[in-house]
Amino acid sequence: MTFVDEQLEAILATGIPGVAVVGGGIEAAAGVADVSTGEPLKVDHRFRIGSVTKIFVATLILRLVADGVLDLDAHAEPFVEDVTVRQLLNHTSGLDDFELGPSFWEPYRADPEHRWGLDARAELALALERPRLFPPGEGWAYHGANYLALRLVVEEATRSTLPDLLRRHVIEPLGLTQSDLVEESLRGDCAHGYIAGDNPILPGDGLVDCTALDLPFYRAGGGVVSTPVEVARLLQALLGGDLLPAHLRAEMLDAVDSDWPETDRYGLGIGEITSLMRGERSPCGPAWGHLGFSLGYVAVALASEDGERQVVLCANGQAVTEESEAAFFAAAGRLAWHLFCR
Repeated sequence: MTFVDEQLEAILATGIPGVAVVGGGIEAAAGVADVSTGEPLKVDHRFRIGSVTKIFVATLILRLVADGVLDLDAHAEPFVEDVTVRQLLNHTSGLDDFELGPSFWEPYRADPEHRWGLDARAELALALERPRLFPPGEGWAYHGANYLALRLVVEEATRSTLPDLLRRHVIEPLGLTQSDLVEESLRGDCAHGYIAGDNPILPGDGLVDCTALDLPFYRAGGGVVSTPVEVARLLQALLGGDLLPAHLRAEMLDAVDSDWPETDRYGLGIGEITSLMRGERSPCGPAWGHLGFSLGYVAVALASEDGERQVVLCANGQAVTEESEAAFFAAAGRLAWHLFCR
């Protein structure tokens, strides 16, 4: 058994149904895409990539800046007062998120096809009811409300929808055929997403299949569905300078310190990463990328600063306990850095 196979098996041992990874000339997958049928997981299955979506959205916004449609230092009014587009992109706005209490999940427990029913403006209004965490530009706090506000800014400026804009400015120019901002339940060639039945959100017996759940809040920062190969292609083109002028690529990587386990510093929709969730550190220097968490899915997207090396790992399950999460990221970190540093 190869080192890659060993780490894939270690990830599956944490209770994750399946995992796929590309990087370092390797494409590999283990486990299943559908627990009920036993369909093997493949690297060309589609996954929810969670907050890796922010790389797609930030790339779009910077391309609109290059076209003169947006200004990084313009205020995001009328949607948010005294906050700039830049501060929304790098989470220095001070915005907080609205709370999802236990009662939020009750309709989904009764009916997996339940629909939220609020649009982006209403969702942002809920977030703006919360006090600012700090004055704009005077702190850092990662919250999805930033990208919810960015969605409204972009759609107002262009008179188009965020999914259409992403397709025109990012997805189609790269020739991506399996990537999209999905505004509904997953269908078709997507790996099913699972969470352990003893979770506090949607409890059940064994693994709970949450693929069909429609969870629209903060889609602008977490709604893209893609494959490991296509996320790697985006990272290569973006960091390699194919998508942005040099000065805007530099703006994207002009990062601030970020006080949380996922990144060391955070730029415009992308972070500098030297370890996965404060685990084993990269032996060959930092990567740029993002981690993504969606209900039933985890994504890890890493690339060298020049875009020449990329590693993308996607799993169709989530750990519930601290112990299983630590084991998952220990194995994912060993695998990611092994491929990243090849």
